[in-house]
Amino acid sequence: MSAQFTLLLLCDQREPYFLLISALRSAGFQVLIARTAVRAKRFLLDTTVGAILILDGDCCDVDAIGRDLKRMAPGTPILLRGEETQERQPGIDSYWQADLEDEVVANAVAMFFRQSLGNSRPAIVAYPQAGKKDVASAGAGQQPA
Repeated sequence: MSAQFTLLLLCDQREPYFLLISALRSAGFQVLIARTAVRAKRFLLDTTVGAILILDGDCCDVDAIGRDLKRMAPGTPILLRGEETQERQPGIDSYWQADLEDEVVANAVAMFFRQSLGNSRPAIVAYPQAGKKDVASAGAGQQPA
């Protein structure tokens, strides 16, 4: 499974998020569940993930874990399920809120993540060096500018 379809969920309890976890798996995600910040960091040492979802801030010090996880995985989006009115935390890229006890909402959230992460491929831009042919242009029968 590719990294973009692997999610790391940080939550101290699995039961409240059963519907979301099932929906994410049905949407084609590999779901890794860390109950502690230490376990989340261990996952990141061995695995590349498409996103990190912190499902409840009660499982850890969100201020510290957001900063630590962002340092370990700088290009990985870190999303905190919480109120958007709360103070912005370092390392947290976005806040989100949904009624995860509603099966339709849980499925919609999973599909949203699937579409968002599936379309977010890093762009690779190659700039031609002075005096060298632009491979893409030269392949099309054009000379580089």
